[in-house]
Amino acid sequence: MGRSMSKRVSGAALSYLLIFVKLVVTLFFTPILVSSLGVDGYGLYALVGALAAYLYILDFGMNDSVMRFFVAHENDTVERDVFLAKMLGLYSLVGALILLGAYAMSLMAEPVFGASNTPEQVEMLSTMILITGIGAAFLVALNPLGALLSATESFIFLRSMEIAATVLSALVMVVVLRAGGGAVQIVMVSTASVITQAVLRLVYAAFVLDARVRIGLPDRKTLTRVARYAAPIFVVMIAETLFWKLDSILIGAVLGAAPVAVYAIGVTFNKYFMSFATALSRVMTPEIIRQIDRGADATMLTDLMIRISRFQAMFLLVILSGLAIFGQRFLVLWLGPEFAPAYWVMLAVLVPYTLELSGNARNIILQVKGLYWQRSAITMVMALLNIPLTLALLQIWGVVGAAISTGIAVFVGYVLIALLLKLRVGMEIGRYWLETARGILPLAVVVTALGLWAERYLPGGWDALLLGGLVHLTVFGLAIYWLAASPDERVFIDRFLRRFRGGKV
Repeated sequence: MGRSMSKRVSGAALSYLLIFVKLVVTLFFTPILVSSLGVDGYGLYALVGALAAYLYILDFGMNDSVMRFFVAHENDTVERDVFLAKMLGLYSLVGALILLGAYAMSLMAEPVFGASNTPEQVEMLSTMILITGIGAAFLVALNPLGALLSATESFIFLRSMEIAATVLSALVMVVVLRAGGGAVQIVMVSTASVITQAVLRLVYAAFVLDARVRIGLPDRKTLTRVARYAAPIFVVMIAETLFWKLDSILIGAVLGAAPVAVYAIGVTFNKYFMSFATALSRVMTPEIIRQIDRGADATMLTDLMIRISRFQAMFLLVILSGLAIFGQRFLVLWLGPEFAPAYWVMLAVLVPYTLELSGNARNIILQVKGLYWQRSAITMVMALLNIPLTLALLQIWGVVGAAISTGIAVFVGYVLIALLLKLRVGMEIGRYWLETARGILPLAVVVTALGLWAERYLPGGWDALLLGGLVHLTVFGLAIYWLAASPDERVFIDRFLRRFRGGKV
């Protein structure tokens, strides 16, 4: 097996390990956070996260464009270092812009959220926005280094660092909470973690990759080339931020901090879903770019999409099925009966989002094919239509209505982008859907239906929940492996699992 493929398998295995670690940390840390901060305090903390997303999009979508340049010039270190210097200069200016944006947001906290929150809550929110802005500015200023590490497939370092940072940050936060700290101090710890990781990427690039790290100024030609590739990605980033973060802001402005907490818990698993799906497509991104640059036709791209999407679907449907069966029982045991409505928030969003995520490798194809503007337009239109629909359903069904609105918009957008791939790239969308779902979707439906029936007979408590979850995972996993996966897919799964056990591929 080639060294490059071995790195990708290791990177994918570590990516999934990172997701597992983050999930475990969330499961153990969130109850501590909610009990220490209270429902309102946790709602404010979640609201800051939603607002911070609007600072991070000031990256303007350039990171993927920068990574594509590094992939194209992976054998020319001189050209690479010149481009890196230009991008570091440009991104430093963006970092300064983020600081200004954070300051403006902090000033807007009282006019926007003052009517539904107390003055003390508004002041706390303003302070947390400023602290988060500092971390966002620092991270974005050094983003070109992260793009360089991804382009050179330094996935083992990246994922190992993120795993360590996740565990250490959670431990420090627990200590801070036990010492009487609040939401502001938790945001300070999170910001310190972000800055530390950015510095470590710089050190790795300079001393391991032998990159010459310096700051320059980009010329007009370089700016034009980056902007042409990045502009549609930026539009999509705005649209997706509207999709996933505006709901919390609207809920906070209309209903207050406590409902934000319920909604935030309901969509907590979104990021893990996205992480599971993108872990594989992310490590395959350089290879997808190379295939397209070598002239892969529509049939080859369809085959590539099917191969990636089937692995994504296997993981996602196992998780979605488990959440559908045990989700409400878990939420009540985990955080209390006041969070039971979060179950319906979760399902309303995750069911359509599973379709979107199981095919997210298509985004790389659209970027490289120069069709990302069309995808951007579709996503932006759906995001804008989602705003009035969310406000309307928010009045009828509360936070669940907001989730239903977002789920509808995600599904319609997914179908329209699939039509774009068929009409402009020539991909065989019908074959893609059939081949991706073959064996996997029928199993998911049967196992979930049986699980919902059996769940009614489980006794209460954590022991029964854990036993039921383990049985579900075992049955579904074995059924997927033996009944749905092809021989080649079983080989990949075997290699993937051996990586977790420390074996050789």
